[in-house]
Amino acid sequence: MFYSYPYKALRFPIQCVWLKLNGSWPLSESSRPWKSDSFLATAYVMWAWYVIASVGITISYQTAFLLNNLSDIIITTENCCTTFMGVLNFVRLLHLRLNQSKFRQLIENFSYEIWIPDSSKNNVAADCRRRMITFSIMTSLLACLIIMYCVLPLVEIFFGPAIDAQNKPFPYKMIFPYDAQNSWIRYVLTYIFTSYAGICVVTTLFAEDTILGFFITYTCGQFQLLHQRIAALFADSSAELGENIQLERIKRIVEKHNTVIDFAKRLEDFFNPILLANLMISSVLICMVGFQIITGKNMFIGDYVKFIIYISSALSQLYVLCENGDELIKQSTLTAQILYECQWEGSNRMESHSFTPTNKRIRNHISFMILCSQRPVRITAFKFSTLSLQSFTAILSTSISYFTLLRSVYFDDENKQD
Repeated sequence: MFYSYPYKALRFPIQCVWLKLNGSWPLSESSRPWKSDSFLATAYVMWAWYVIASVGITISYQTAFLLNNLSDIIITTENCCTTFMGVLNFVRLLHLRLNQSKFRQLIENFSYEIWIPDSSKNNVAADCRRRMITFSIMTSLLACLIIMYCVLPLVEIFFGPAIDAQNKPFPYKMIFPYDAQNSWIRYVLTYIFTSYAGICVVTTLFAEDTILGFFITYTCGQFQLLHQRIAALFADSSAELGENIQLERIKRIVEKHNTVIDFAKRLEDFFNPILLANLMISSVLICMVGFQIITGKNMFIGDYVKFIIYISSALSQLYVLCENGDELIKQSTLTAQILYECQWEGSNRMESHSFTPTNKRIRNHISFMILCSQRPVRITAFKFSTLSLQSFTAILSTSISYFTLLRSVYFDDENKQD
C-alpha cells in the first residue's frame, strides 16, 4: 500500500515511521482510495484526515483558553507555547496530505539521483550517516517534551496534593464546549484525545525535519562526490588519454552537477511553505518559553524542567535545520573553487615536458560550471529567508528583542499593581 521507492537498499531514518503512523506518507500509485479493491488505502486516507482534524480541534480548544485569558500575560505566554506549536504542525500535516504526489515524486528522485548506498567505496556515505546523529538528538529532546506534557498531569493527580474533581489537569490549557470534568469516563476520553493530538504534533515535527535533513545531507554528499570526480579529472591526464575521452568525462560531471541542482530546487519547492511557517513561529516560541522560565513564579519543578527541555528542543530543531542549509550553501559554492584548482590548464604535465593546454571545448565547459557554481544552491522559506546559520542568528536576535519587550511590559504591569 505504501509507496515503495525503487532503490531497495535505501533506508530512511527511523523517525519517518511516524509519518506513516500519522497518515502523511505517500501511498503507491496503484493504491486508489475510495475504490472497492483498495480498502486499506481508503482507511489510511480517512485516518490521515482524522489526525489532521484531531490536531485542529485541540488547537481550537487551546485558542479558546488563550482568548479567555488574554489579560494575564503569564497564562497567555504559557498557552501560546503549545498553541503555536500546534498551529505550525497543523500546517505541516495539511501540507503533506495535500501534496502526496509531489512527496512521492521527491522520494523517487532522491532514490534514483541522490541516495549514496553504504556499500559505495568512499567515506561520503559514512559522513552522511554521522551528520544524521544530530537529528537523533533533536528527536530525543522533542520526545521527552511530549512525554512530560502527557505524563506530568497524571503525576499531579496520583502523587500531588488532593485535586478538586472539577479542576483535574489536562496536558495543555484548554476550554471545551462541553463539561469534560463531569465524569471520569469523559475526562479520560478527552485526555486521551488531546494527548494523542499532541503526540501527532511533535512526532510530525521531528519526523518531517529529519527527512528534510536527510535529503539535504545526502545532497551535500553528492556535491562531495562531485568534488572528488572534478579533482581527479586531470590527475591521470597523460598523452594516451585523448581529448574526446576527457570531454566525455567532463560532460558526465556537468550532467551530474545539473541533476543535483535540480533536485535541490525540487526540495525547496516542496518544503518552503513549511519552512516559512517554521521560521516565523520559532522566534515567537523561543521568546515565550524563555519568558516562562525567567518570570514563572511558584512553578512546579516538573513544569520548570518541561520548559527547559522545550527551549532546548526548539533551539536544537532550528539550529540543526539551519546548519544543514548552511552546509548545502558551502558545498555548492565550493564546487567553483574545486573546478578552478583541478589543473585544467594542464600544469600537471609540465614535469614530463609535454605540456599542452586543454582544448577550448573543455575550458568552456569548466568556465560555465564555475559560473553556475558561484550562485549558491540554497533552501529558502518562500524566498523570504534562507535556511542558513545567518538566519539562525537573526531569529535568535528577533526572539531576544521580543523577550525584552515582553519582559518590560510585564514588569511595568507589576509596578502599576504595586
